[in-house]
Amino acid sequence: MEVAVADLPKVEDVHFQRHPVRYQSYRYLLTFIWWVLPVGAFVVFSVLFTDWWAIYAGILLGILVVLSFVGIGIGYRKRSYALRQNDLTYRKGWLFYSITTVPFNRIQHTEVSQGPLERKYELCTLNLYTAGGSTSDLSIPGLEQDEAQQLRDYIAKKAAVHV
Repeated sequence: MEVAVADLPKVEDVHFQRHPVRYQSYRYLLTFIWWVLPVGAFVVFSVLFTDWWAIYAGILLGILVVLSFVGIGIGYRKRSYALRQNDLTYRKGWLFYSITTVPFNRIQHTEVSQGPLERKYELCTLNLYTAGGSTSDLSIPGLEQDEAQQLRDYIAKKAAVHV
């Protein structure tokens, strides 16, 4: 049976759920932690070896730091997921944009994980594993704890129906 491309449902027509606002704060904190060492090393190095290139390196480093923080704000608005009847769709990115859809009949198992900083912000990551892979095929970070558990249970039930 053939299906016309025009008859396919559009992902854009689906209602996407956004991440909680504290996920953006969590991402800012992670980025701050990531930049502490390079910026600190640069400051120490530029104090010890003051030279003309240090000015250009400082400007470049400053631009990279600012862009990484601006990127979090823009990227936060793009991150969202949609739970449909037969699949889960996740979209993310602003410079490099991606939409990933995982059908329930391909899911082997799901898990909810939480690191120490995620625990502080009361966030979780939902990982979906499909057949043929040892790493998660779709990870949705920054979900509320209750929401992640409910999604995991719902997806596990839907995946079990397709077995």
